[in-house]
Amino acid sequence: MFLPKDTQRQKISGVEIRTSNYEKYCVTDDNFGNRKFYGLIEESHSRFDVAVSGEAQTGLDICEEYTVNPYKYAFLKVQTKLTEAGENIKKYRSELDFESCLGAYEKALLVMNTLHNSFVYDSAATQIHETAENALALGRGVCQDYTHIMLSLLREEGIPARYVVGMMIGEGASHAWVEALCNGCWYGFDPTNNKLVNDEYIRVSCGRDSSDCSVIRGKFYGYVTQRQTETVTVEEKEG
Repeated sequence: MFLPKDTQRQKISGVEIRTSNYEKYCVTDDNFGNRKFYGLIEESHSRFDVAVSGEAQTGLDICEEYTVNPYKYAFLKVQTKLTEAGENIKKYRSELDFESCLGAYEKALLVMNTLHNSFVYDSAATQIHETAENALALGRGVCQDYTHIMLSLLREEGIPARYVVGMMIGEGASHAWVEALCNGCWYGFDPTNNKLVNDEYIRVSCGRDSSDCSVIRGKFYGYVTQRQTETVTVEEKEG
């Protein structure tokens, strides 16, 4: 499971992790810099609950991190199996007026605005492992699909872009959006809501696509029937 961490845009405090079983666990960082919580229950069990609470001060900056060496993020220009551009993505890209854009930031804004207006939110249209190409062909999907499509289009333009999972006010579950490297800074773009990422968003993890930053992931050994539920509550604190 991933935990939110401090960035230029947010400060995390008072994090408390509660589990239903006593087990050994660790908190460390993965290859993308995400804060990762993991552990092992060796005894037989039929249920496992984990609850994480804390406070996030957001809106501290307009971007996530500054970098003086953008070349170290060149791998985020490379498509993945979920973002690979096929005929649908390439046709969609050809119809975007990138020539009028002054740089990466304006290109990202153009993709976000256009995709939001041409794609339909539909929670029943796609599956968890849907590709950007297939979702675009359907013309509908969820925040994961908006994000994968936008990633594909930006990477086709040679712009490093990453998949971000987090939380926002008004959502009852995790949310996904895009961060694009523009002029040395990572700016957040939410094509689902056609919004720049602001103080309503809490960033949890990032990666090349959704497979790198699943909110909760685990393995069972033995004969099991698994059902996983996830609930997110974000409340604004006065003062």
